[in-house]
Amino acid sequence: MDFPKKTSRRSFLTQASWMGAASVITNPLNASAGKHKSIHAAARAKNLIFLVADGMGTGTLSLTNHWCLRHLNRSTHWMSLYNQTGWINSLQDTASASSPITDSAAAASAWGSGQRVNNRSINYSTEGKALEPIFVTAKKAGKATGLVSTCSITHATPAAFVANVVNRDDEDAIAEQYLQRAMDVYLGGGFRHFHSSKRNLLPAFTKAGYEVCRDLTDLINTDEKRNRLIGLFSDSHLPYAIDRVNDPSLRNIPSLQLMFQSALDILGDRPEGFVLQVEAGRVDHAGHANDPATILQEQLEFDNCIPIAVDFQERNPETLVIITTDHGTGGCQLNGLGDAYNGSNAALDRINQFSGSFESMEKVFRKNCNFDRKLFQKVTGIEANNEQVEKIQAEIERKQEYLTSTLADLFMAELMQKCGVGWTSHQHTGENVEFLARGPGVEDIPQRFNNNQLHGYVITALGLEHTW
Repeated sequence: MDFPKKTSRRSFLTQASWMGAASVITNPLNASAGKHKSIHAAARAKNLIFLVADGMGTGTLSLTNHWCLRHLNRSTHWMSLYNQTGWINSLQDTASASSPITDSAAAASAWGSGQRVNNRSINYSTEGKALEPIFVTAKKAGKATGLVSTCSITHATPAAFVANVVNRDDEDAIAEQYLQRAMDVYLGGGFRHFHSSKRNLLPAFTKAGYEVCRDLTDLINTDEKRNRLIGLFSDSHLPYAIDRVNDPSLRNIPSLQLMFQSALDILGDRPEGFVLQVEAGRVDHAGHANDPATILQEQLEFDNCIPIAVDFQERNPETLVIITTDHGTGGCQLNGLGDAYNGSNAALDRINQFSGSFESMEKVFRKNCNFDRKLFQKVTGIEANNEQVEKIQAEIERKQEYLTSTLADLFMAELMQKCGVGWTSHQHTGENVEFLARGPGVEDIPQRFNNNQLHGYVITALGLEHTW
């Protein structure tokens, strides 16, 4: 994606489609770019852009790439980077202190603090000591700071760059810490943790110099001269990309790409540099739900953030760009269908017929206390039989917590036959995950490392001081 030197949110909005079919990396590196020297001999990184596709296993990455090859006649932006000079790619072990299978809180805390912590805790050591998050360290050094997520902005992954809580569910306390620690940009969901019948933190944010925005229109019209911005675009997590496109009532919620560009507009020119974390958090949620079309569209939205980061780094080579994930979720895989697996081609076409997420249907079913088989067929193209209807209706009446998982399990065979996507579970997975990086300091990163080691490489690259 080729941007002018200073791209505004208004002009960006006219360029970016929801799937970014026009967003193609033609040459993410300057032709003259060579190998970076070791960080110990080279200039430090002034800026950090840390892109996270939460819950993205290698199967999700591959599914998205196969879809792009078939429908856009190109690979994903992520895959294109493996063939570009200057990018290092590694494998990252994602275990936590308490389990070989991490949760997002422990995984992001490993990045944030440099120590492996127990699942569900955010930047607290196994001995109960609060550990300084990396963005707090960066702020002390004078750098601007920002968090962007399609989840609640107080959710585990963004929080681990800034906050300390023993239990990740204490998102009200995280919101309080966001006010106290005063990062420059917060963009995502989670309005309920800042404003409720019991308290309202937004006047305090306004007093502290933040411009507050609640929807896409607000974000586009934000004063770009403002140094601080908080955008809360949903009560909880942002609706899935597939729903934002197909439901007109959700069109005034910004995409991840637009939030990312907005953050760069505010942070990109700071004289001391900036650190920015951008999370596609709902890749993980779609994995938990085993929702094939939804996880595809969430990953595509993340993939369309990569050209923005590449373009910025092209113009600002003192920027360290990291592209990775914290763990896999669900074991998503595109599987072979038909004679000699030739049926998998048509499956990549049929997945386009889905017009909503399992979550969007669940909301309707719960509201009406009734399984709407016509709605289900309209959204998925699958006709439920009487036995399936009865089982789902029973779960609705029982107020079963994870109805999306019930839908996936009951229609497992039909979903596999339709789009070829299969799953191993509704849980996180333990595979080593993909890691890409470019910029000052990447030569020090080995081909395989533990997630908590990344903190040290980033701290060194930015010229910051360890706090433990």
